[in-house]
Amino acid sequence: MGRFRQVQTAAGQAALLFVAGGALGLLNQLLPGASRSGAMRTIYAAAAVVGLVVAFLPWERWRPSATLALVPLAFALIVAGRWYDPAGIETVYALWFVVVFGWIGSWHPGRTALLVAPPAAVAYVLPFLPGSPVPSSESLTTVVIAIPIAVVLAEVLATKTAAMRRAQDELEAAAALLERANHTDDLTGVGNRRRANALLEGMQPGDGLVLLDLDHFKEVNDTLGHEEGDRVLMRLGAYLRGAVRDADCVARFGGEEFLILLRGAGDEVTAIVDRLLAGWRTTGCEVTLSAGVALHGVGHGPMSTLRCADRLLYQAKSAGRDRAVSVLDDPEAVSGSGAGACGLPSFPGG
Repeated sequence: MGRFRQVQTAAGQAALLFVAGGALGLLNQLLPGASRSGAMRTIYAAAAVVGLVVAFLPWERWRPSATLALVPLAFALIVAGRWYDPAGIETVYALWFVVVFGWIGSWHPGRTALLVAPPAAVAYVLPFLPGSPVPSSESLTTVVIAIPIAVVLAEVLATKTAAMRRAQDELEAAAALLERANHTDDLTGVGNRRRANALLEGMQPGDGLVLLDLDHFKEVNDTLGHEEGDRVLMRLGAYLRGAVRDADCVARFGGEEFLILLRGAGDEVTAIVDRLLAGWRTTGCEVTLSAGVALHGVGHGPMSTLRCADRLLYQAKSAGRDRAVSVLDDPEAVSGSGAGACGLPSFPGG
């Protein structure tokens, strides 16, 4: 569990305990034979209010250890309740200390409970000091039992919880790796065809769609062998991963063809692709690139935009290769069946 999620959940559980304790105490005041002490009603109401305040504090800004500040507050309310209700059941008093230590063990590292034990023992015996309304003999028979039991419980919980969180983190990491593997091309390290299809489905108006194709790649495989062809593909994959913007995505569409989604590129799409091709030329690889560049417009389906990019890629090949042809260069240059999809699309901010 992430640090921010952990601290919010720990604080949320603490808030629930405060509210529940206060609410149960107030309800208990309504039972026949229960104490009608105004002080006790104030304490229970204060516990519920504290819980509500805790629930709305900005815990995500602080470390998980910040929630330990709630422990002395909880002890103070428990002790006050025992002080003003001396006729209360002793086991209930001890139980609330066990509950607090159980919360500590659930949300804080091992040995935290050992550090809290001494001040907890001091707080526990306060209502039994000379001059208090509670018989002092009761403290000697319960503090040596309640606090050690609470500490042991907290340490066991801390150990078990830490193991569960490690297992959960490992499971989430494994799931993330599997998800990445399912969407990553093994050879080039960019997205695979499954990832490309997801990118197409997720296009938004104003996104640029680029189809890149290595020129004369078949000759590389035929003359230098498939091993050299694989090296060229790996070089291109590594180059594209480092050359695109953080928000952009790259996927291998098939063979030597790559798909790039340029998020919100708009009218800058041509300049971006020109820079990509210019950067590839500086890598020293003799295999050049051709590109077809389309814009996803309002009301266009993903396959319509893909066909547009594919048609423009064909134009780049026909015009001599090692170049990009964009729908923004000449929207009416594309002809043929379905060419209307390659007209200059409308999109927000375009």
